[in-house]
Amino acid sequence: MDEGAVPAGYELVRVLGAGGFGEVVLARHTALHRMVAVKRIHAVALADADSVARFRREAKLLASLDCPSVVRVYDLTVGTRQAHLVMEYVPGEALSDIVARGPLPGPEAVRVLRDVADALTTAAGHGIVHRDVKPHNVFVLPDGHAKLGDFGLARAVSDPSVFRTDAASAIGTPAYFPPELGLGQGEPDARSDAYSFAIVAYEALTGRRPYDAPDALALISAHWRLEPPDPRSLLPGLPAKAANVLLAGLAKDPADRPLPDELVARLEAIPTSAWPAVERRPAPPRATQRSAPTVRVEAPTAPAPPPPRRWPRRRVLVGAAGLAVLLGVGGVAWATHRPAPAVTVDSVRLTSDPDPASVVCPDGTVRLDAAFATNGGAGAFTVRWTGPDGTTLSERRVAGRSGQHTVRSTLRLDLSGPRPITGDVTVAVVGSDVRASRAVRYRCPSR
Repeated sequence: MDEGAVPAGYELVRVLGAGGFGEVVLARHTALHRMVAVKRIHAVALADADSVARFRREAKLLASLDCPSVVRVYDLTVGTRQAHLVMEYVPGEALSDIVARGPLPGPEAVRVLRDVADALTTAAGHGIVHRDVKPHNVFVLPDGHAKLGDFGLARAVSDPSVFRTDAASAIGTPAYFPPELGLGQGEPDARSDAYSFAIVAYEALTGRRPYDAPDALALISAHWRLEPPDPRSLLPGLPAKAANVLLAGLAKDPADRPLPDELVARLEAIPTSAWPAVERRPAPPRATQRSAPTVRVEAPTAPAPPPPRRWPRRRVLVGAAGLAVLLGVGGVAWATHRPAPAVTVDSVRLTSDPDPASVVCPDGTVRLDAAFATNGGAGAFTVRWTGPDGTTLSERRVAGRSGQHTVRSTLRLDLSGPRPITGDVTVAVVGSDVRASRAVRYRCPSR
């Protein structure tokens, strides 16, 4: 760690955590003898205007929140060679490290979740969406209370210049990714934070996340493709009321989810004696923490019907004698058409930007464009994108109009974090031999 890790007037104590964007270190104010946490962005990120803007935004959002459950900010310095955010030091342990040793006892988990819910409620009251709620960003103090930190991805709803996502894309940590954002439907809001919070609650009480996959990117699609397992199957004896509220928090329809305050209130109503005993492993030696890579996935640009008013639990398109039936939560829509040849796909051409698809830490974007050559018939077919290990990144229907001989589907990957990714991303038409692959490489050279 070089001397620029802390601003003037502070002395470095040790590294607390590191990631693709920067490091967080423990420092001591030399005059006041106060311990603080100092966040510094990497030099390569400092040269990027968007990264610096994100750094400044985090400081301003934290400074606007006056809540005991939110990590406080003391100072911000941004220069041509260094940028530091001086924050309150939380002398505890990340919730991610705690749940790695097993589930928390019910009452202890509820106390932690209450503090995180208070932080999110305060942020929502100021028009702020966190967008990266996960155990790694929850710090548990020795007294059992908790604070929410890392507002680096947060957005102020009132500021459309920084809030709206680009080209139907969304960003966050895959294991806690709201399904509607993974599908490119809507903007991050309090309900999307509520979904991530429900996964944190699920993990704190059971010791396991509801979804897992060998490829971090594949986790994104799991949130909309799969139903979460009953948490009682992971923790026998978990009260039914607790299981029910956790599953409610993971509802695919954002309107059906309880907000964090309501979810915790329902957990707090469960008697202490009703919670089962849990087994936990001893804490391992302390090590520098590294966060998981953050991924942005862009929804396809192919023509699609207007979105329904509520989250579509099932959307099926059936063609028969020129009659199309669209089934969804909003009801049944009927439309008549003149008979037209059914669409068939002859081939696909897959290109990337950049070409070759190779990007470098701390972050990079790869855009993959699949151009499907068809017979010009009308209809829809299913496109599946898979990652290097064969797991599904995205699967959705794309439609072609009569006379349209090229139909496109686009996948955009925004990668960040310290872990390299290398392998082929494949696009295929489900039920046929039409497919194409492109090598994608995310490199993290040693600094």
